Amino acid sequence: MGTEAGEERAVRGLRRRLWIERAIFVLAIAAVLAFHYGKLGGRRACLIAVDGKPTAVVASRSDADRLIEEVKKSAGVAASVSFNHKITFHSVSTTGQPVLPDAAAMTALSQKLQPVIQASAIVVNGELVIGLPSRSEALQALSSLLRELSPPTDGVQSSFKESVKIEAREVPPDRFAPSASAAVERIMKAAAPKGSHEVRPGETGWKIALDYHVPISRLAAANAGVNMNRIRAGDKLKIPGELPPVTVVARQDTKEEIAPGVSKTVRITYENGVEVSRDVVARDRPVKEPGQSRRRHRSSKDLSL
Repeated sequence: MGTEAGEERAVRGLRRRLWIERAIFVLAIAAVLAFHYGKLGGRRACLIAVDGKPTAVVASRSDADRLIEEVKKSAGVAASVSFNHKITFHSVSTTGQPVLPDAAAMTALSQKLQPVIQASAIVVNGELVIGLPSRSEALQALSSLLRELSPPTDGVQSSFKESVKIEAREVPPDRFAPSASAAVERIMKAAAPKGSHEVRPGETGWKIALDYHVPISRLAAANAGVNMNRIRAGDKLKIPGELPPVTVVARQDTKEEIAPGVSKTVRITYENGVEVSRDVVARDRPVKEPGQSRRRHRSSKDLSL
């Protein structure tokens, strides 16, 4: 009897020890999970970082992907939009990391992300004018500009005054046009001079350029001979357009009669359809027929006899 009772107590002790070990194991697992998730019962969220800087915490990675696409769509262009930034996603605990609602997350992302579009860009004197979906659209836009800004007469030869190129590059959405016709309309409107500005007391060249949304270099170029660092109240400055100017130079040769049988060849030069100069390039005199001088000489000799 004593032996059996001792064995039973030993079995009960082993069972208690087993339950204790199991409990310790479960608590250890719970502690690991609590450490990993921040706290027991804590949730995970997705942190969006832009160029290595935390920008917004959203509920999940799928929400993060959706919001990034929404920022791209907000550019308002029917083209493939990307970003000139490194965007990374990180799993974080919601403890101490408030999850932003969609509107707040969109605002935070829009302030950090600058959308760009891969385009065929028209570049004038090294400055971006506008981007188009393809090189053929860009060429069509330049051809249309040559026609639009040339005089409506036959026999003119037109070219651009500035250095005009087409380059494959990324452009911001506000410098992108979906078609050649849209690009020409935008250039014709935004490249035209805005008029003049009378300098007010306290104004600087930098402030005026900023107010009119033009680079200081183009403001200076439009006012050759004016030192932008020494402008004074009352000075009048020419204000260029928002886009770099595109000037079409057209030349036409025409004959003008200056005397009976005598004419001159005049070369007329136009800039954007406006005549800017007339130069005489040749004078044409009547061509004498062979033997004409000799017949006149004989006739004089006969008379003298």
